Amino acid sequence: MRYKSTTLRQTETSKDGHTTTTTLANGLRITSEHNPGHFTALGVYVDAGSRYEDGATAGYAHLMDRLAFRNSAQFTSSAAMAAIEKLGGSIMSSSTRECIMYQAAVFPQDAGLAMQLLADTTLRPRVLPEDIEELQATVPWELQDVASKPEMFLPEKLHETAFQAGTLGNPLLCPPMQLAQATPERLAKYHSRWYRPERMVVAAVGMEHEELVRLCDANGFADLPRTEPQQKQKEPWIAVPNGQAVYTGGTWFESKPDMEFTQVYLGFQSAGIADEQQLYAYAVLQMLLGGGGSFSAGGPGKGMYSRLYTRVLNQHAWIESCMAFHHCYSDSGLFGISASCGPRNEHALLDVIATEIEAVASGRTTMRRPFASQEGASKLEVRRAKNQLKSNLLMNLESRMVQLEDLARQIQVAGKKIPAGEMVERIEAITPRDVATAAARLLESPATLLAQGFVDGIKQFYPQVAQHHGIKI
Repeated sequence: MRYKSTTLRQTETSKDGHTTTTTLANGLRITSEHNPGHFTALGVYVDAGSRYEDGATAGYAHLMDRLAFRNSAQFTSSAAMAAIEKLGGSIMSSSTRECIMYQAAVFPQDAGLAMQLLADTTLRPRVLPEDIEELQATVPWELQDVASKPEMFLPEKLHETAFQAGTLGNPLLCPPMQLAQATPERLAKYHSRWYRPERMVVAAVGMEHEELVRLCDANGFADLPRTEPQQKQKEPWIAVPNGQAVYTGGTWFESKPDMEFTQVYLGFQSAGIADEQQLYAYAVLQMLLGGGGSFSAGGPGKGMYSRLYTRVLNQHAWIESCMAFHHCYSDSGLFGISASCGPRNEHALLDVIATEIEAVASGRTTMRRPFASQEGASKLEVRRAKNQLKSNLLMNLESRMVQLEDLARQIQVAGKKIPAGEMVERIEAITPRDVATAAARLLESPATLLAQGFVDGIKQFYPQVAQHHGIKI
């Protein structure tokens, strides 16, 4: 049956009037922001991904992503491709650790066909044996490509090393052994387990909310059966108590003496999305540290004022790159610095990046260089970092697709949308003390250290460097 009665659904509008969300009787949420424009962005977001997988389903989110917009109840692969070409917009899918996303940006008059494609590929996929055979032929090439690129491979290895108990440490890409065992029946079972209405959000930007709800009704989203409470209790979710990410830290070294540059990642546990106060402090800290490559127009770091430019890249010609990173999830995060240098300098590189985190954390620096008298993060540095963060936030939200994903993921994770203006206010409230406290909190967790290339120096000196900078190993 279709849930047409308004008594079986609840609609709420945000205080600022920009966001409207309808929750259907089966638990599915439909959310929209009607921002006038030449394009309409819409998508379906499934609360699934690699963090929820176990030994029997590892990599299946990746496979579901690769099977998107192929065979379904109403479309063959060729018909789906023809429809996508007819739309002429941007239609894509992707899988992350916490979400499988299906998105489209089309002209407003084409929203109906786009929603039909999105609904059919998410609600009614048909996985055929030939689809599996194609994946088994192409995915290994994708895995080889990722393994050959440190900038793609090492972040994955970082998660695996930092969360060794599973969840966020599960592989994002399908392992070869699991790929070989994939069948249409297993993927259909995975689909029925995770593509449930209470785990799904349908979102749109640039569309009237009533029209979005009508399209959802017309394409079967209201027909999804509600998950009964007893089903939820019996569900074998994931093999970690309460489903929480368990950070462990650890080390991983891969000796590749033939690499041009040795790659180093030093990471620590940070805050998740639920911890809003710490989250904004870490965002400012990432901007304050900043960084990038050793080359920039006009000379190394010219016009760059972040700490990793002024205190690292501009001071050490032998460092090729140095950049702060922050991977943030619903209940945990990974913050740290990635860097690279020529062979036989790696032990010194580790000391340099550890010094930068300790300097902000302690409010002082132990570096024996012209900055030795400088106190921690100054008000000017924090002000510059906050301005850059606010600028990046507002510029990114100029994109319809970024607006769409931001809306859907906030509704999915937090149940509400925080307006950009409120985010700016929270950023503005961060103080130098907040930044120093966030950096100091990093050192309270065991470190995660990765190195690839010429790693002998790091293996030998890591314990001494860690002890000197107060890093737990």
